[in-house]
Amino acid sequence: MPQGSKILIVEDEMIISMEIKQKLRGMGYEVVGQAITGESAILKAGETNPDLVLMDIRLKGEMDGITAAKRIIELYDLPIIFLTAHSDKATLERAIAVSPSGYLLKPFKERELMTNIEMSLHKHRIKKKVREEIHPETISELGKKIATLSLPAIVLSKSGIIEEINQKAADIAGFIKQELIGKPASVFFTSQKTNEIPDPSVSSDTEMILPDQVAVRKKDGSIIPVTLTSGFVFQGSEKTPYSLMILETGDDTEDGSILVGPDIIRHLVALTTTLRLPAFVIDKGMMLAGYNPMFAELAKKAGISQYMLNRPLYETPRFSFFGDLQDMQEMFRGGETERRIRKYTFGEVIKFIEFTRIPLKKDGVTTHIATIMDDVTNERHALFEAEKFKKEYADLYAALEHIRGISSEMRIPIQDLLLKISDRDSLDQGYIFEMTERISDLIAKLDTAWIHYAELKDQMSKDEKS
Repeated sequence: MPQGSKILIVEDEMIISMEIKQKLRGMGYEVVGQAITGESAILKAGETNPDLVLMDIRLKGEMDGITAAKRIIELYDLPIIFLTAHSDKATLERAIAVSPSGYLLKPFKERELMTNIEMSLHKHRIKKKVREEIHPETISELGKKIATLSLPAIVLSKSGIIEEINQKAADIAGFIKQELIGKPASVFFTSQKTNEIPDPSVSSDTEMILPDQVAVRKKDGSIIPVTLTSGFVFQGSEKTPYSLMILETGDDTEDGSILVGPDIIRHLVALTTTLRLPAFVIDKGMMLAGYNPMFAELAKKAGISQYMLNRPLYETPRFSFFGDLQDMQEMFRGGETERRIRKYTFGEVIKFIEFTRIPLKKDGVTTHIATIMDDVTNERHALFEAEKFKKEYADLYAALEHIRGISSEMRIPIQDLLLKISDRDSLDQGYIFEMTERISDLIAKLDTAWIHYAELKDQMSKDEKS
């Protein structure tokens, strides 16, 4: 029986998804997430780090399962098993092109599912082990870290040698990453101006490539323009740091900009900035179309860099802090304003954040969704305190009513006893004993009730002072 393997289920029919979840748990697997759209599948793959993804091909939204699977493999190198009720040639050819680990036709039996999962996990482990044995450098600490980046990245030594590169960057040029490690940067980088007439005043051994002139030299000899964002890799204070280069192709950047869009977006950003409320706007492609400085500050605290804010949100795992992408995609279809309060725990501090999502429409069609965030922790605490005092007053009133009830009950035997004495009736020992016991019992109840009342009143006084 398999134990501990983590599975992500991507299925837009929730009944089917829950059935698969139940079967997987019965087999001993851990289900770490469920998604109904391609975008949310990519996001959850990055967040939950599963061992394998079960991917339905037909999904809700703009992105189907094949496109989502391709991106998950590129970003996270995870085995994918396609689940589908469609076996037509065109679908099969598209699925095979992604190189999935398995392909199951619905309906399938539990044993088929388990066999496919175990075979896929085994093949993936073997593939990874062979890769590490042939190229030991891939298991270096630096190699592990750069492999986790969801962006194309390359690390250059101080002498311009490629120390590490992740497969996402190598894919841009059509290489396997091991073909590039240890090679000069000039093997990978070149200038966009390859046909430019050289300047005779500059030595032929010296070439300066400005940031907007950088290109990647592909394996077939062609070039592709890229934009570089530079950082550092420090390995101790005494060593010279390496240069970390993040690559961005034209395809990556053409859709995103922090303040691009209709005037209403700019006005919204300006207004929320004045009100000191974090706000952001997304478009249908799940790209940020605008945001204000307060949101940028929050994103930074959540571990999301400025560079990542220009990427599709489903490739930024920590963005789920600001909302569920599946809910946002539903809003594009529904087009209704939504207000929701989410509870966050930061160590011992609890915060309540109200998210107001407003669809921005053109000709009746939702093109963007604006989200405004408001910290309502104080209001929540005030509401909680009000409810608490309301309950305390209700309890105090109930305690007084209980005392009044005991007093009324005590009056009956006392009045009966006094009446007999005033009429000079003979009082036998049995009657006297019964009345005494009854009155003593009621006095004990009254004492207990007064103690309970006093405790409630003391607690209310303490709460009022605090």
